[in-house]
Amino acid sequence: MKIKQYITALLVSLSLLSAASLAQAAESAGPNGGRVIEQVEPHAEFFLTSERYAQITFLNAEGEAIAPEQQTVSLIGGDRSAPVKYSFERVGDVLRSVEPLADQPRMPIVLSIKPSPGAKTVREKFYLNQLVCGGCQLEEYACICGH
Repeated sequence: MKIKQYITALLVSLSLLSAASLAQAAESAGPNGGRVIEQVEPHAEFFLTSERYAQITFLNAEGEAIAPEQQTVSLIGGDRSAPVKYSFERVGDVLRSVEPLADQPRMPIVLSIKPSPGAKTVREKFYLNQLVCGGCQLEEYACICGH
C-alpha cells in the first residue's frame, strides 16, 4: 500500500512541476508569437511574417516592444551546402530582413545580433520549423511548452 502512496505523491509532484514550468514558459512568449532570444540585452524576438520576412523586435524588461537603437542583425539560412546571408533594415520600430526567407521546411538558421558597435556578437542557432505545436499553439521554432 505504501508503494501506491509514493507513486501517487510522485505523480502529483511531477504534474505540479510541469504546470509551474508551463506557466513560467508562457511568460516568455514574444509579443508577436515569435522566438525570444534571451542571450542578448535587450532581449529580442525573432518572428517570421506571413510574407516570409524575418522580423526582429527588441523587448524591454516587461517583454514589451521597444525601438531598436544601435543593434545590428544578420541571418544565415537555407540549404547547408548553399547558405544565403540576409541583411536587415529598420522598418518602423523593428528590424526586418531586406528579402523574404526561402520557403524551406526546417530551414537551419544562424541569427547574429550585435547589441552595439563595440559589443560582442551573440549568435542563436535554431531550425525554422513552422509546424504548429499541439501544446502551446505557436509555430515550433517559437515553441514555449518545452516538450
